Amino acid sequence: MPKPINIFVKFDPILELITGQTEMKIVMSEGASFIFLIQSIFTSYPEIPKRYQPGRLAMILNNRRPTEYEFLHDGDRIIFQAVDGS
Repeated sequence: MPKPINIFVKFDPILELITGQTEMKIVMSEGASFIFLIQSIFTSYPEIPKRYQPGRLAMILNNRRPTEYEFLHDGDRIIFQAVDGS
């Protein structure tokens, strides 16, 4: 049985207006992928993908750009930022 892992997600001030949170802890199963985390956040906050088209969100995992199918690890830190399209 997979063990639970804690992932910490920080939202920039623009996304904080949508989520109502600066930072949140998400508990996932060991072996979860980065894309699964993104889908979970978008399901919880559907306004984010409605408001921001692909390429308008920057996501940083432990100070680097993640890959879609990268596996997450306990204690990973993710920063979400809205990118200005102008």
